[in-house]
Amino acid sequence: MEVVTIVDMQEVVAWLRRLANLDTRVFDEIRTNPTATVPGVLIATVAIFLSGLGGWLWWVLQDYGRSEDILVNSALLGSLLAVALWAIGWLGVVYFMLTQIFRERAYVEQLLRVMGLAAAPLGFMLFMFIPGFSLAIGLASLALTFGLTNIAISSVTTAAPGRVLVANLAGFFVWSAALTLLASASVSSVEPHAPGIFLYNAITSITGDLLNLTG
Repeated sequence: MEVVTIVDMQEVVAWLRRLANLDTRVFDEIRTNPTATVPGVLIATVAIFLSGLGGWLWWVLQDYGRSEDILVNSALLGSLLAVALWAIGWLGVVYFMLTQIFRERAYVEQLLRVMGLAAAPLGFMLFMFIPGFSLAIGLASLALTFGLTNIAISSVTTAAPGRVLVANLAGFFVWSAALTLLASASVSSVEPHAPGIFLYNAITSITGDLLNLTG
């Protein structure tokens, strides 16, 4: 019986190495590669869960308390929601904008492959626990991911750069706005359901609630 390898880890590592070297031609190569669909989704998933882990470690080192709740609600459940929102919100909005608004050609499978690979920098949020650099690391991860995603989308469509940028901005806004709302918290129930840098919104909510209680 022939064993089918769904994910070739050596190939995935090679893609990531090329991306680290800013060889964006890798997007052109994987967009029409059917075997790159599952690895693309896997890369995005792992990167987002790493961001959740980094956010949790940052929370623990800041000693905000309720670390077990943050591990479950943010690092685990929040990361899972972020993956779903990445596929439905960010990628889905990009596909809708390109095909229905701008009437350009684009394929969901190709977007999954290239946008999945482009989401790899989200994994850098794992290092958010480094004192003094947590916010900078989180913002840099988001910025790098957005920039690479823009290049990735351009590789799967003939749409003009301006239209690609608008579609990507719309998708990113939906994804980040949804996670910002999910990261809301209160003093009595710290349940931010969003990973990584979005935990900062939970701290803002907690501070605001405390001021209201003592005001």
